[in-house]
Amino acid sequence: MYHSFTDALIHTQAKTTLVQHLWPETLQAEYSLQHCQGDGVLFTGELAPADLLRIIPRLHTLTASMTRTLLRLVSEWGVSVRLTRHTHRYSHSGCITFTAEGFPEETDLAEAHLLSALQCQYEIICHEVETLGYRLIAGTFPEEMDEVLLCRGTEDITFRVVAVYTEECGYCDADDGLEGDYIDLILRCGRRVLCLRYEVFCDGEKMAESWTTGTVIDPHGPARKWLSRDEVRYVASEARDAIESRAVAFRSFIKAA
Repeated sequence: MYHSFTDALIHTQAKTTLVQHLWPETLQAEYSLQHCQGDGVLFTGELAPADLLRIIPRLHTLTASMTRTLLRLVSEWGVSVRLTRHTHRYSHSGCITFTAEGFPEETDLAEAHLLSALQCQYEIICHEVETLGYRLIAGTFPEEMDEVLLCRGTEDITFRVVAVYTEECGYCDADDGLEGDYIDLILRCGRRVLCLRYEVFCDGEKMAESWTTGTVIDPHGPARKWLSRDEVRYVASEARDAIESRAVAFRSFIKAA
């Protein structure tokens, strides 16, 4: 379970980026993406021998000779690498320490080359996830607080649909298949995937509201393409009941007076 819908998308994309670079998706992603100093992405966890045997041939900063040496050492000695935080003040790639375990004596040079090459690729992975994370935030957040996407009304009744921050809709149970579809819609198709609040006001007072998540919106398309008729009927019914309840209460007050 993730803190919000946006959080689920960023963590899903982080796993995808790890796999694309042949790193294990079991590494734990942490991030802070608010355009502030110290923001970024980091991963903690362990690179097991099987992971290193898969990754090392893709470390292009290594020479062919060093690559062969490292593959032999990892295979024969079961070398692993642990990624741990050395500070909790920030959340970026520089907050991680790489520690190798299992190297035999007198192989310090090989160990240093491995850690340096892993660090270089790690920086690339973190930067990719950070860049895509900001795009996912832009595609799921309102452009401003309570961004109004649709507003209709009469003299007394106003119906609005506003985009809200994903935290307002609560925690998110991620389905990696579905999250991947949403990510593609945002990154490749230029869509917005928003959490919405449907609300009805009577004479300026809110009578009813409801929320939806994962609404796909084409920024250049008409509202009818994304507007939920079921949600409109639901919030209208709730508003009608609330208005009628207040009318009954007012009539009883008049009688009592």
